[in-house]
Amino acid sequence: MFQIACYISLLLLKDLCISNAEPYNKQLTIFVEAGRQECFYHPIATTENIKIDYQVIHGGLGETHINFNLMDPSRLLLINEIKQQKGRQKLVAHETGSYKICFDNTISTFNQKIVSFTLEVSPADRKERELRDLRREMLTDYQFEMAYTDIDNYMGKIHVNLMRSRQTQDFIRAIEARDRNVAESTFAMVNNWSWTQFLSMIFVGILQVLMVRSIFHTTGTFYKFWKNF
Repeated sequence: MFQIACYISLLLLKDLCISNAEPYNKQLTIFVEAGRQECFYHPIATTENIKIDYQVIHGGLGETHINFNLMDPSRLLLINEIKQQKGRQKLVAHETGSYKICFDNTISTFNQKIVSFTLEVSPADRKERELRDLRREMLTDYQFEMAYTDIDNYMGKIHVNLMRSRQTQDFIRAIEARDRNVAESTFAMVNNWSWTQFLSMIFVGILQVLMVRSIFHTTGTFYKFWKNF
């Protein structure tokens, strides 16, 4: 037990020393107006792994398609996808600098798009390599190896469950954003249509009153107008 406690302490210290190697994971839901594009910039170092998942969750009254572009710091086009509803891209950075991620909605003239995407940047097996070296130095007997394996498996399961919970929450937030947009659009349409019907009823009522009065008022302008027909 003392050996296990020592190892956990060293592992925590090791994690603090390599905190810069922690992977970056960010989920966003954005609105891309018709005829425009939204771009994001993120610094990425050489040999780091880049993973991008995106999906158009609402396309207004049109198709749920969008153009996706990824450029390196020299603004060379690395990925160019045309009219895609969703996509998943993985690649390794070959240059250090600010990478440009763009969602292009110039293919639409009137329809706004809601896009949910996740950007994950992780170091190229740096943490895994250091953990393997640390494990190789500290594994002295079979019992300790078994104890370490159990702890590592348990922590791995916790990490997987946390990631699944986060992805579920991100998906729920994306659906809520889509539903809110649909509700606001429906409310505006119903409100405008109600005003149109209300004004039409007033106009028709006034017209009916004038027509009825013109029947009995034979010297009026309306009576002379209707008499011509």
